[in-house]
Amino acid sequence: MRFLHTADLHLAKPFGRFDEDTRAALRQARLTALRAIGQAARDHKADVIVIAGDTFDAETPPAKTINRALRTIADVPEVTWVLMPGNHDSLAAVELWERIARDAPDNLRLALAPEVIEIGDDAAVLPCPPTVRAPGMDLTAWTAQCETPGRVRIGLAHGGVVDFGSEAATPAIIPPNRAETAGLDYLALGDWHGQMQLTPRTWYAGTPEPDSFKGHPSAGALLVDIAAPKAEPVVTPIHLGTFQWHDLNLQCLEGVDPLDELAQTLPQKDRDTALVKLTLSGRLGLSDHAALLSACEGLREDFHHFEVHADTLGIAQSVTDLDLIAEAGALRTAADNLMAATDLTGRSVEDAQVAQIALTHLFHLAQEDREV
Repeated sequence: MRFLHTADLHLAKPFGRFDEDTRAALRQARLTALRAIGQAARDHKADVIVIAGDTFDAETPPAKTINRALRTIADVPEVTWVLMPGNHDSLAAVELWERIARDAPDNLRLALAPEVIEIGDDAAVLPCPPTVRAPGMDLTAWTAQCETPGRVRIGLAHGGVVDFGSEAATPAIIPPNRAETAGLDYLALGDWHGQMQLTPRTWYAGTPEPDSFKGHPSAGALLVDIAAPKAEPVVTPIHLGTFQWHDLNLQCLEGVDPLDELAQTLPQKDRDTALVKLTLSGRLGLSDHAALLSACEGLREDFHHFEVHADTLGIAQSVTDLDLIAEAGALRTAADNLMAATDLTGRSVEDAQVAQIALTHLFHLAQEDREV
Protein backbone atom coordinates (compact mmCIF):
# COMPACT_ATOMS: atom_id res chain seq x y z
CA MET A 1 0.00 0.00 0.00
CA ARG A 2 1.18 3.52 -0.81
CA PHE A 3 -0.23 6.64 0.82
CA LEU A 4 0.65 10.22 1.72
CA HIS A 5 0.80 11.36 5.33
CA THR A 6 0.30 15.06 6.05
CA ALA A 7 -1.00 17.26 8.85
CA ASP A 8 -1.12 20.78 10.29
CA LEU A 9 -2.16 22.77 7.25
CA HIS A 10 -3.77 25.36 9.55
CA LEU A 11 -5.94 26.81 6.80
CA ALA A 12 -7.10 30.38 7.52
CA LYS A 13 -4.31 30.99 10.04
CA PRO A 14 -4.44 34.76 10.68
CA PHE A 15 -0.68 35.57 10.79
CA GLY A 16 -1.49 38.70 12.76
CA ARG A 17 2.10 39.95 13.13
CA PHE A 18 2.38 40.76 9.41
CA ASP A 19 0.93 43.40 7.10
CA GLU A 20 -2.26 42.56 5.25
CA ASP A 21 -0.57 41.72 1.92
CA THR A 22 1.76 39.26 3.63
CA ARG A 23 -1.06 37.74 5.68
CA ALA A 24 -3.10 37.16 2.53
CA ALA A 25 -0.14 35.59 0.72
CA LEU A 26 0.63 33.24 3.61
CA ARG A 27 -3.00 32.15 3.89
CA GLN A 28 -3.16 31.50 0.15
CA ALA A 29 0.06 29.47 0.34
CA ARG A 30 -1.60 27.07 2.76
CA LEU A 31 -4.43 26.41 0.33
CA THR A 32 -1.85 26.00 -2.40
CA ALA A 33 -0.12 23.41 -0.21
CA LEU A 34 -3.34 21.39 -0.01
CA ARG A 35 -3.50 21.39 -3.81
CA ALA A 36 0.16 20.38 -3.98
CA ILE A 37 -0.52 17.43 -1.68
CA GLY A 38 -3.19 16.18 -4.06
CA GLN A 39 -0.85 16.59 -7.01
CA ALA A 40 1.92 14.77 -5.15
CA ALA A 41 -0.43 11.84 -4.59
CA ARG A 42 -1.10 11.74 -8.32
CA ASP A 43 2.55 12.07 -9.24
CA HIS A 44 3.60 9.26 -6.89
CA LYS A 45 0.54 7.09 -7.57
CA ALA A 46 -0.61 7.10 -3.96
CA ASP A 47 -4.17 5.87 -3.49
CA VAL A 48 -4.79 7.53 -0.11
CA ILE A 49 -3.98 10.76 1.72
CA VAL A 50 -4.31 10.81 5.51
CA ILE A 51 -4.45 14.20 7.25
CA ALA A 52 -3.57 13.90 10.94
CA GLY A 53 -5.39 16.93 12.29
CA ASP A 54 -5.34 20.73 12.26
CA THR A 55 -6.46 21.10 8.68
CA PHE A 56 -8.04 24.33 9.92
CA ASP A 57 -6.42 26.78 12.30
CA ALA A 58 -9.57 27.42 14.30
CA GLU A 59 -12.95 25.91 15.06
CA THR A 60 -14.76 28.56 13.00
CA PRO A 61 -12.82 29.08 9.77
CA PRO A 62 -14.38 31.26 7.05
CA ALA A 63 -16.95 29.48 4.89
CA LYS A 64 -14.93 30.40 1.80
CA THR A 65 -11.89 28.54 3.18
CA ILE A 66 -13.95 25.42 3.93
CA ASN A 67 -15.46 25.45 0.45
CA ARG A 68 -12.10 25.91 -1.27
CA ALA A 69 -10.58 23.06 0.74
CA LEU A 70 -13.42 20.71 -0.18
CA ARG A 71 -13.19 21.67 -3.85
CA THR A 72 -9.46 20.99 -3.79
CA ILE A 73 -10.10 17.52 -2.38
CA ALA A 74 -12.82 16.88 -4.95
CA ASP A 75 -10.42 17.86 -7.74
CA VAL A 76 -8.41 14.67 -7.08
CA PRO A 77 -11.27 12.14 -7.23
CA GLU A 78 -9.06 9.10 -7.81
CA VAL A 79 -7.49 9.54 -4.35
CA THR A 80 -9.25 8.76 -1.08
CA TRP A 81 -8.68 11.51 1.49
CA VAL A 82 -9.02 10.67 5.19
CA LEU A 83 -9.52 13.82 7.24
CA MET A 84 -9.28 13.80 11.04
CA PRO A 85 -9.75 16.71 13.49
CA GLY A 86 -6.79 18.03 15.48
CA ASN A 87 -6.55 20.18 18.57
CA HIS A 88 -7.20 23.45 16.70
CA ASP A 89 -10.22 21.98 14.86
CA SER A 90 -11.30 19.36 17.39
CA LEU A 91 -14.63 17.55 17.54
CA ALA A 92 -15.83 20.36 19.80
CA ALA A 93 -16.23 22.35 16.56
CA VAL A 94 -19.59 20.71 15.95
CA GLU A 95 -20.81 23.15 13.30
CA LEU A 96 -17.57 22.88 11.35
CA TRP A 97 -17.66 19.09 11.10
CA GLU A 98 -21.39 18.98 10.45
CA ARG A 99 -20.87 21.36 7.54
CA ILE A 100 -17.96 19.34 6.17
CA ALA A 101 -19.96 16.12 6.49
CA ARG A 102 -22.85 17.71 4.63
CA ASP A 103 -20.72 19.08 1.78
CA ALA A 104 -18.04 16.37 1.61
CA PRO A 105 -17.16 15.07 -1.87
CA ASP A 106 -17.41 11.34 -2.52
CA ASN A 107 -13.66 10.78 -2.15
CA LEU A 108 -13.48 12.24 1.38
CA ARG A 109 -13.68 9.99 4.44
CA LEU A 110 -14.16 11.78 7.76
CA ALA A 111 -12.42 10.28 10.79
CA LEU A 112 -14.74 11.65 13.46
CA ALA A 113 -14.86 8.66 15.80
CA PRO A 114 -12.47 6.01 17.15
CA GLU A 115 -13.71 3.49 14.63
CA VAL A 116 -11.99 1.51 11.89
CA ILE A 117 -12.12 3.04 8.42
CA GLU A 118 -11.57 0.33 5.84
CA ILE A 119 -9.67 1.39 2.72
CA GLY A 120 -10.26 -1.04 -0.12
CA ASP A 121 -9.60 -4.68 0.69
CA ASP A 122 -6.16 -4.42 2.24
CA ALA A 123 -5.90 -1.44 4.60
CA ALA A 124 -7.54 -0.02 7.70
CA VAL A 125 -7.17 3.43 9.23
CA LEU A 126 -7.57 3.59 13.01
CA PRO A 127 -8.27 7.26 13.83
CA CYS A 128 -7.98 8.86 17.26
CA PRO A 129 -9.73 12.23 16.83
CA PRO A 130 -9.30 14.83 19.62
CA THR A 131 -12.62 15.45 21.33
CA VAL A 132 -11.54 18.88 22.58
CA ARG A 133 -8.45 21.06 22.21
CA ALA A 134 -6.70 19.39 25.17
CA PRO A 135 -8.27 15.96 25.82
CA GLY A 136 -5.85 15.20 28.66
CA MET A 137 -5.85 11.49 27.95
CA ASP A 138 -4.35 8.99 25.54
CA LEU A 139 -6.84 8.71 22.70
CA THR A 140 -4.81 6.01 20.96
CA ALA A 141 -5.42 3.35 23.64
CA TRP A 142 -8.38 1.84 21.77
CA THR A 143 -6.20 0.82 18.83
CA ALA A 144 -4.51 -1.87 20.94
CA GLN A 145 -7.88 -3.57 21.47
CA CYS A 146 -9.03 -3.44 17.85
CA GLU A 147 -8.36 -6.25 15.38
CA THR A 148 -8.21 -5.82 11.61
CA PRO A 149 -7.26 -9.25 10.23
CA GLY A 150 -5.28 -9.26 6.99
CA ARG A 151 -5.13 -5.48 6.65
CA VAL A 152 -2.33 -2.95 6.84
CA ARG A 153 -3.01 -1.01 10.05
CA ILE A 154 -2.54 2.77 9.90
CA GLY A 155 -3.00 4.68 13.14
CA LEU A 156 -3.97 8.34 12.87
CA ALA A 157 -3.46 10.62 15.87
CA HIS A 158 -2.79 14.22 16.84
CA GLY A 159 -0.84 15.21 19.91
CA GLY A 160 2.40 15.00 21.78
CA VAL A 161 4.60 11.95 22.03
CA VAL A 162 7.66 14.04 22.87
CA ASP A 163 7.64 17.03 25.21
CA PHE A 164 8.78 19.70 22.77
CA GLY A 165 9.10 22.35 25.45
CA SER A 166 6.75 24.75 23.68
CA GLU A 167 3.45 26.20 24.81
CA ALA A 168 2.18 25.69 21.26
CA ALA A 169 2.68 21.92 21.40
CA THR A 170 0.22 19.53 22.98
CA PRO A 171 1.45 17.90 26.23
CA ALA A 172 3.06 14.49 25.76
CA ILE A 173 0.19 12.02 26.05
CA ILE A 174 0.66 9.42 23.29
CA PRO A 175 2.98 6.56 24.28
CA PRO A 176 6.03 6.58 21.99
CA ASN A 177 5.71 2.80 21.53
CA ARG A 178 2.03 2.87 20.60
CA ALA A 179 2.65 1.49 17.10
CA GLU A 180 4.35 -1.56 18.60
CA THR A 181 1.86 -2.18 21.42
CA ALA A 182 -1.14 -1.82 19.10
CA GLY A 183 0.34 -3.76 16.20
CA LEU A 184 0.17 -0.72 13.94
CA ASP A 185 2.13 -0.91 10.72
CA TYR A 186 2.38 2.87 10.79
CA LEU A 187 1.31 5.62 13.21
CA ALA A 188 0.68 8.89 11.35
CA LEU A 189 0.98 11.82 13.75
CA GLY A 190 0.14 15.49 13.63
CA ASP A 191 0.79 18.41 16.00
CA TRP A 192 4.56 18.99 15.69
CA HIS A 193 5.24 21.21 12.66
CA GLY A 194 8.58 19.67 11.74
CA GLN A 195 9.00 16.28 10.09
CA MET A 196 10.25 13.81 12.68
CA GLN A 197 10.79 10.08 12.87
CA LEU A 198 10.20 8.66 16.34
CA THR A 199 10.48 4.99 15.40
CA PRO A 200 10.53 3.20 12.03
CA ARG A 201 6.73 3.01 12.30
CA THR A 202 5.94 6.37 13.94
CA TRP A 203 6.35 9.73 12.23
CA TYR A 204 5.26 13.33 12.49
CA ALA A 205 4.56 14.62 8.98
CA GLY A 206 5.16 18.24 9.89
CA THR A 207 3.37 21.06 8.13
CA PRO A 208 3.38 21.12 4.30
CA GLU A 209 3.83 24.91 4.34
CA PRO A 210 6.14 26.64 6.85
CA ASP A 211 4.38 28.97 9.26
CA SER A 212 6.95 30.36 11.71
CA PHE A 213 10.58 31.30 12.32
CA LYS A 214 11.09 28.28 14.60
CA GLY A 215 13.48 26.63 12.18
CA HIS A 216 11.68 23.37 11.50
CA PRO A 217 13.12 21.12 8.79
CA SER A 218 11.92 21.52 5.23
CA ALA A 219 8.16 21.52 4.91
CA GLY A 220 6.41 18.74 3.03
CA ALA A 221 4.56 15.46 3.33
CA LEU A 222 5.58 11.84 3.79
CA LEU A 223 5.17 9.17 1.12
CA VAL A 224 4.68 5.83 2.87
CA ASP A 225 4.99 2.39 1.27
CA ILE A 226 3.97 -0.73 3.21
CA ALA A 227 4.28 -3.96 1.23
CA ALA A 228 2.09 -6.09 3.50
CA PRO A 229 0.80 -6.29 7.07
CA LYS A 230 3.72 -6.27 9.55
CA ALA A 231 6.19 -5.17 6.86
CA GLU A 232 8.36 -2.24 7.87
CA PRO A 233 7.23 0.97 6.17
CA VAL A 234 9.43 2.79 3.69
CA VAL A 235 9.01 6.51 4.35
CA THR A 236 10.13 9.14 1.85
CA PRO A 237 9.88 12.88 2.64
CA ILE A 238 8.45 14.96 -0.20
CA HIS A 239 9.35 18.64 -0.29
CA LEU A 240 6.46 21.07 -0.59
CA GLY A 241 5.89 24.67 0.38
CA THR A 242 6.04 28.13 -1.15
CA PHE A 243 7.70 30.32 1.47
CA GLN A 244 11.00 30.01 3.31
CA TRP A 245 11.31 31.42 6.83
CA HIS A 246 14.79 32.52 7.93
CA ASP A 247 15.63 33.34 11.56
CA LEU A 248 19.13 34.81 11.22
CA ASN A 249 21.68 36.26 13.61
CA LEU A 250 24.52 38.63 12.74
CA GLN A 251 27.20 39.08 15.41
CA CYS A 252 29.00 42.34 14.66
CA LEU A 253 32.62 42.93 15.63
CA GLU A 254 34.67 46.11 15.43
CA GLY A 255 37.18 45.92 12.63
CA VAL A 256 35.04 43.57 10.53
CA ASP A 257 33.03 45.13 7.70
CA PRO A 258 29.38 44.69 8.78
CA LEU A 259 28.10 45.13 5.23
CA ASP A 260 30.17 42.19 4.00
CA GLU A 261 28.93 40.13 6.94
CA LEU A 262 25.35 41.14 6.16
CA ALA A 263 25.69 40.05 2.53
CA GLN A 264 27.05 36.67 3.61
CA THR A 265 24.30 36.15 6.19
CA LEU A 266 21.24 36.84 4.04
CA PRO A 267 19.80 34.31 1.57
CA GLN A 268 20.77 35.04 -2.02
CA LYS A 269 18.07 33.05 -3.84
CA ASP A 270 14.26 33.15 -3.90
CA ARG A 271 14.09 36.41 -1.99
CA ASP A 272 10.57 37.12 -3.22
CA THR A 273 9.32 34.11 -1.23
CA ALA A 274 11.61 34.60 1.77
CA LEU A 275 10.56 35.91 5.16
CA VAL A 276 13.55 37.10 7.16
CA LYS A 277 13.92 37.89 10.83
CA LEU A 278 17.40 39.32 11.38
CA THR A 279 18.81 39.90 14.86
CA LEU A 280 21.87 42.13 15.13
CA SER A 281 24.18 41.92 18.13
CA GLY A 282 27.66 42.97 19.19
CA ARG A 283 29.15 46.48 19.03
CA LEU A 284 30.03 48.78 16.16
CA GLY A 285 31.39 52.25 15.78
CA LEU A 286 28.76 54.88 15.10
CA SER A 287 29.61 55.14 11.41
CA ASP A 288 29.43 51.37 10.83
CA HIS A 289 26.33 51.14 13.02
CA ALA A 290 24.52 53.72 10.92
CA ALA A 291 25.71 52.17 7.65
CA LEU A 292 24.47 48.74 8.69
CA LEU A 293 21.02 49.95 9.69
CA SER A 294 20.77 51.98 6.49
CA ALA A 295 21.70 48.91 4.43
CA CYS A 296 19.07 46.85 6.23
CA GLU A 297 16.45 49.48 5.51
CA GLY A 298 17.38 49.40 1.83
CA LEU A 299 16.89 45.63 1.70
CA ARG A 300 13.30 45.59 2.92
CA GLU A 301 11.79 45.51 -0.55
CA ASP A 302 14.05 42.66 -1.68
CA PHE A 303 12.23 40.13 0.49
CA HIS A 304 8.62 39.18 0.94
CA HIS A 305 9.07 40.17 4.58
CA PHE A 306 12.17 41.59 6.26
CA GLU A 307 12.36 42.58 9.91
CA VAL A 308 15.43 43.71 11.83
CA HIS A 309 15.96 43.52 15.58
CA ALA A 310 18.85 45.74 16.65
CA ASP A 311 18.12 45.90 20.38
CA THR A 312 21.32 44.01 21.21
CA LEU A 313 23.56 45.91 18.79
CA GLY A 314 25.56 48.42 20.81
CA ILE A 315 27.56 51.48 19.79
CA ALA A 316 31.26 51.47 20.56
CA GLN A 317 32.45 54.84 21.84
CA SER A 318 34.77 56.63 19.44
CA VAL A 319 35.86 60.25 19.39
CA THR A 320 36.37 59.98 15.64
CA ASP A 321 32.71 59.05 15.10
CA LEU A 322 31.52 61.92 17.28
CA ASP A 323 33.76 64.31 15.34
CA LEU A 324 31.75 63.36 12.24
CA ILE A 325 28.70 64.86 13.95
CA ALA A 326 30.41 67.99 15.29
CA GLU A 327 33.81 68.81 16.73
CA ALA A 328 32.47 71.39 19.20
CA GLY A 329 29.43 73.40 20.20
CA ALA A 330 25.93 72.46 21.26
CA LEU A 331 25.61 69.68 18.68
CA ARG A 332 28.78 68.02 19.99
CA THR A 333 27.53 68.35 23.56
CA ALA A 334 24.28 66.64 22.56
CA ALA A 335 26.22 63.86 20.83
CA ASP A 336 28.46 63.36 23.87
CA ASN A 337 25.43 63.15 26.16
CA LEU A 338 23.66 60.65 23.91
CA MET A 339 26.77 58.51 23.60
CA ALA A 340 27.07 58.40 27.38
CA ALA A 341 23.39 57.46 27.63
CA THR A 342 23.91 54.37 25.45
CA ASP A 343 25.91 52.81 28.30
CA LEU A 344 23.77 50.33 30.24
CA THR A 345 25.50 51.16 33.52
CA GLY A 346 22.80 52.56 35.77
CA ARG A 347 20.24 52.64 32.96
CA SER A 348 17.46 50.41 31.70
CA VAL A 349 17.82 48.62 28.38
CA GLU A 350 14.91 50.67 27.04
CA ASP A 351 16.53 54.00 27.94
CA ALA A 352 19.83 52.95 26.39
CA GLN A 353 18.05 51.91 23.20
CA VAL A 354 16.27 55.27 22.98
CA ALA A 355 19.61 57.05 23.30
CA GLN A 356 21.14 54.76 20.69
CA ILE A 357 18.36 55.46 18.19
CA ALA A 358 18.59 59.21 18.83
CA LEU A 359 22.37 59.18 18.37
CA THR A 360 22.05 57.28 15.10
CA HIS A 361 19.47 59.78 13.83
CA LEU A 362 21.73 62.65 14.86
CA PHE A 363 24.59 61.07 12.94
CA HIS A 364 22.43 60.71 9.82
CA LEU A 365 21.28 64.34 10.04
CA ALA A 366 24.84 65.55 10.43
CA GLN A 367 25.95 63.59 7.36
CA GLU A 368 23.05 64.95 5.32
CA ASP A 369 24.02 68.51 6.28
CA ARG A 370 27.59 67.82 5.16
CA GLU A 371 26.36 66.61 1.77
CA VAL A 372 24.20 69.67 1.08
